[in-house]
Amino acid sequence: MRAALLLLLSAAIAIPATAQEPAHPVMGMVESPYVKVLKGLSVREFENEMQLMNQALGVGCGHCHVPRNFASEENPRKATARRMAEMTRRINQEFFPDFQPTDGASRLGKVTCFTCHQGSDKPKPPD
Repeated sequence: MRAALLLLLSAAIAIPATAQEPAHPVMGMVESPYVKVLKGLSVREFENEMQLMNQALGVGCGHCHVPRNFASEENPRKATARRMAEMTRRINQEFFPDFQPTDGASRLGKVTCFTCHQGSDKPKPPD
């Protein structure tokens, strides 16, 4: 699963054409027409965000992606995931504009997929 994600990302990484020092490699940014919402993230941040979504919903990559073809739009859950990511981003921009995520935390902001899903593919009802 991770290998397939890395293969997809390798085609979407833009690395500057400047010389790199081996001790300080340049981390490419994810730049792909298939990435609609999580733009502006490094490869590491993008991979982390995908894993956080998996954990928050208690699912694997195949829940939203077509296996062996992550760029495919055939799975309708992918569009739903995008709408949910956009929703959380809007909530965070409006209500938590100064929030700074810690290293390894969601780049979406303070409100994340886990806020509502808590490990389930269906959002939990409010208490």
